[in-house]
Amino acid sequence: MPRKVLIALIKSESNGFSKMTTPLSAFGSQNRILRGPEMIERYRGTNLEPGGFIEVAEAEGWQLVPSIAAFASSSGPVEGAALEALCDMLIEDLTAAMPVDGVLLALHGSMMSETCMDTEREIVRRVRAVVGPTVPVLVSLDPHCNISHEMAADVQGMYAFRTSPHVDQRRTGIVTARMLAENFRRGALSRCVLARRRMLIGFDGARTYHDHGPFHEAIALAKTFEADPEILRVSIHAGYSKADCPMVGPSAAVTGFAPEEKLREVAETMMDECWRTRNETSEAVVSMEAARRALAERRPGDRPVVLGDYGDAPGGGAHGDGTALLSLLLETGAKNAVVVPMYDPEAALAFYTAGEGATLTLPLGGKYDPVRGGGPVERDWTVKRISDGKFAFTGPYGTGTRGSFGESALIESDGVMVIVTSLHRSVYDKEQLRIYGIEPEKMDVLVIKTMQGHRADFQPIAGVCLDVDSGGITSPDPLLFDWKHVPRPIWPMDAEVTG
Repeated sequence: MPRKVLIALIKSESNGFSKMTTPLSAFGSQNRILRGPEMIERYRGTNLEPGGFIEVAEAEGWQLVPSIAAFASSSGPVEGAALEALCDMLIEDLTAAMPVDGVLLALHGSMMSETCMDTEREIVRRVRAVVGPTVPVLVSLDPHCNISHEMAADVQGMYAFRTSPHVDQRRTGIVTARMLAENFRRGALSRCVLARRRMLIGFDGARTYHDHGPFHEAIALAKTFEADPEILRVSIHAGYSKADCPMVGPSAAVTGFAPEEKLREVAETMMDECWRTRNETSEAVVSMEAARRALAERRPGDRPVVLGDYGDAPGGGAHGDGTALLSLLLETGAKNAVVVPMYDPEAALAFYTAGEGATLTLPLGGKYDPVRGGGPVERDWTVKRISDGKFAFTGPYGTGTRGSFGESALIESDGVMVIVTSLHRSVYDKEQLRIYGIEPEKMDVLVIKTMQGHRADFQPIAGVCLDVDSGGITSPDPLLFDWKHVPRPIWPMDAEVTG
């Protein structure tokens, strides 16, 4: 009889400082949650974790039970009712499929709800309550995850992406599914052991867009341990501090069949490395003044200046309507420049309704938290292009998947263009600009509201590529935030932490 394996995806990243919440309606592909066979149809062949699950399942001859695929862009905490609805769908499918031989879950690792901070552990706990202690449950993760010891104890293994920008999602799904296959082959359950340190973030934020740095060094160290056949994988987690939760910070999880003491030794060695490299980075986040200098130094014929709005990145749960860098472009007289995306549903609808060629005087952006990242910018804006916002990823990030900005518009004032959206999304792919008639390679300046995910597709075309702290709620400066749930003392805020 073929092994019966249930697969599911429930993902979002939560920013504890956001004034937004994440409702059930925010989940889904183009705002629609996928159920059952439709999940297989949508994800087969894509560069996302379920694509890897499916590939291994078909190679192994497993009977796949597709449950739910629910993804919401990073934002504020998930509403309690939304979490219950998602869990109900998953548990309903799992209960109907029982008995199953294994479960594969694609999770983020930094999702919080209004009712439960350790949300992914709660999802796993509910799955475990149905399948019992002898069915292997394995999870894939984003490396910007905050993992508790309780979650690690509830699974037979976990594995996070080893790239940021994340271009190995499918491979991560493959690795996770192969760990499940090894459980089947051995007729034994692997164990997962976690180690942590009192740190907000580590491993250089998982950066891999250069060929050097602490995360690369950590991966190299992990591979030395993975040469042992009794150690399946080492999962390296940089943490996500903006979740502001008790289990915040970096960790390392080791999955294998070796004795628990050996797995723990490996995990602790990885975290020793995390502590050793805590002050090292492969790419510093720069100030607004540094961004100003980069604009001033650009010469005609140079390749584009690409400024990542690290401080107001929707992909990190920021509001996405900060105007600090937009104001800088206007102040410095930048031309042939574009800011993308500006999340302002009210303005997007007004521009979309007015149509191409219309000129409206409206306050743009800066509505959620004008003190952080800039308040509204009111000017005469001319609508250059309107769109339903639908796009397909063709670059290295999420290749083959689709999404939407919703009803949206490309607007312009004094040579500076802005893509204004009605849905809260990030930018990772040049195609997301091309649907508005923007050829990124032909621009002088590109402001991309992303922390680092845009670099996979945009760094190769850039003359200068900088990550800029615009002061929003994804700023890397821990002193800007009123921490409520992070355990103290913790590095880098408290000097008494010694490793």
